[in-house]
Amino acid sequence: AKLTVAFLALLVAYASCDLYLQNPRGSNDRLNEANTNRNNANRLFDSQNNAKGGYCIGPAMTFYEGSQLTIEWTVQHGCGSNPKLFCNMVIQYMCGSTKEADPLKLIRDGTTTDTIPDDPDAAAEIDADGLDGDDDGDDPAYKFGMHESFESYQNCKSRNRNKGLYIADREEQ
Repeated sequence: AKLTVAFLALLVAYASCDLYLQNPRGSNDRLNEANTNRNNANRLFDSQNNAKGGYCIGPAMTFYEGSQLTIEWTVQHGCGSNPKLFCNMVIQYMCGSTKEADPLKLIRDGTTTDTIPDDPDAAAEIDADGLDGDDDGDDPAYKFGMHESFESYQNCKSRNRNKGLYIADREEQ
């Protein structure tokens, strides 16, 4: 059976380092920006990575049940054999159908780089001028991208971060 999987930033929901997913391609909150830097570090998730990392939208990625997926990434700060460093890579991912009927559960790219709104009706807004990106031409193009359900996004957004983690974007005192 054929399984279509949408990967946007699925393996990097939150990172306290500059980690860039190479395969499957990771977005780092990118969509279709024509410039070097991404437009919004909070489009799908709170990315504190360098704005130049990640890949813009590309063709749909298709994987087959039972196949193996090689995962490749680059870490900008630390890891390896240095005994003064500690690395803990957590692989977190989500699979979902691109044919989900509920727009608040549908994994999709979206047509804007704006952040997903807190209002569920607004999060399910259809972009009248957008294209859904496949060849059949019969699916609505939703304005806001989602790499997880709206409920999951809101749950994560409302939680406090783990205060024991090193925050790489802060000045050392």
